[in-house]
Amino acid sequence: MSRKSNPVNVKKLSKKYNLDVTKVIQSWKDNITDTEISEALHIDLLKLMQIRQEIEDTHNREREKRKRNY
Repeated sequence: MSRKSNPVNVKKLSKKYNLDVTKVIQSWKDNITDTEISEALHIDLLKLMQIRQEIEDTHNREREKRKRNY
């Protein structure tokens, strides 16, 4: 199975939320809690939840699209 490209446009999200989304994603991968990320990067928790939801929605749309194509 080949590795697919990331469906999330990190540059677009970074510009939209005016922060480095790559750092946020890497923090989640390192199992850092949302409150710790919020304090370290000076991000409002609500904004962090919105970013997470947007990323999840994008991934879910991509999965559904792949399901329909099979």
